Amino acid sequence: MYRFLDAIIRGVQAGSVYGLVGLGINIVFGATGVFNFAQGDLVMVGGMLGVTLWVASGLPIGVAILTVIVVAAAIGGATEIVAVRGTARFKEATVLWVISTLGVSIIIEAIATYLVTRHGSDNGTRAFPFYLHHTPVKVGQLLIIPQRAVLFPIALVLTFAISTMFRRTLWGRALSAMAFDREAAAMRGVPVGLLAVLAFALGGAVAGLGGFAAGPVTQASVNVGFALTLQGFIAATIGGIPKLWGPILGGVLLGLAVQFTTVYWSAAFTNVVSLGLLLVVLLVRPNGILGRVVRTL
Repeated sequence: MYRFLDAIIRGVQAGSVYGLVGLGINIVFGATGVFNFAQGDLVMVGGMLGVTLWVASGLPIGVAILTVIVVAAAIGGATEIVAVRGTARFKEATVLWVISTLGVSIIIEAIATYLVTRHGSDNGTRAFPFYLHHTPVKVGQLLIIPQRAVLFPIALVLTFAISTMFRRTLWGRALSAMAFDREAAAMRGVPVGLLAVLAFALGGAVAGLGGFAAGPVTQASVNVGFALTLQGFIAATIGGIPKLWGPILGGVLLGLAVQFTTVYWSAAFTNVVSLGLLLVVLLVRPNGILGRVVRTL
């Protein structure tokens, strides 16, 4: 029983990280129709830059978090301008966006690797200390670490805040209008170009904050970007693209599947189970669990 409950707790914790990555993916895709395959690398930037500013440079944690958010948002916005807008004029733009955002992913990882390892020959990994007290809380036989337990509430609060922003604010409603019909929004005077940059910047800010929040759990490493992008994409697809609450649901299901596979089978099969779960969901619900079929007239 202890192993079962522990697997659930760890699965929810891991799923929260996947959900945060997927949330950024859905924000960008929902507004622009572009899958940003550099999203996981922005999470990596959040972790690496956060530990550098907070630990190595000694900045207050609040200043470090704010700087991480601003830098990740700036990289996200620049990605739209350089990698997406620059190729929009071509007929095969949709395919080119996959290649161009993957190119951004490679560039971000290469620059981060150079900056982190230029003074030595380490593997580009930094220990990320706890920012909450790490005394475990004992519940029966279970030991709950506050630093790990806080990830799910952070994911919920962040998703709720962004969902509220989309529904209640002028800019949020404009993003929703652009997602529904970009050309019609432009005809009504909505600045779709600026909003596209804003969507990428918002996705980057979420990724940076998620990277810092998950840092003590995942640690800071320059090599986690693509893996996080893949897991976030799977979480978003399972939950329903571009539903904002979809990645949290999909991430938790994915995290549980991974943890149960590790505990009761073998960690070597986690990728197989992850993709298998994705295929099963898509066979039953092609638009994801929270997605729905949209008829075009």
